Amino acid sequence: MSGPVPEGGSLNVRSYGGFFLVVVIPIVHAVGGFFILDFLLSGHYTWGRTLRTFVLFMSNLVLAYEFVYRDLQARHTDWSDQRLLTSVLTYSVFPFCVGMAGLVLLLAVTRLLR
Repeated sequence: MSGPVPEGGSLNVRSYGGFFLVVVIPIVHAVGGFFILDFLLSGHYTWGRTLRTFVLFMSNLVLAYEFVYRDLQARHTDWSDQRLLTSVLTYSVFPFCVGMAGLVLLLAVTRLLR
């Protein structure tokens, strides 16, 4: 028998208990930051690489807006815009910058080992 799901008993599939927000999204943003900076520093600007990098950047923006900002806004209606912005910075922007810093660190280490 199917019936309405009680309000408190439903599983939020988009968040998987916070795993998606805390683990998956930061990893995707860190990888995105790494490869976008790699493209910018490489100097090989072909149409194919430019388009792939643009799509990667846009997918990072959509991920940050849809699955961080709007998801938290829907789940926590009492949160202020400042707290939502802080969450976007924590789960999206900071990991993106960590991915960029990882590439810079990797380049610095490889230059020192030459």
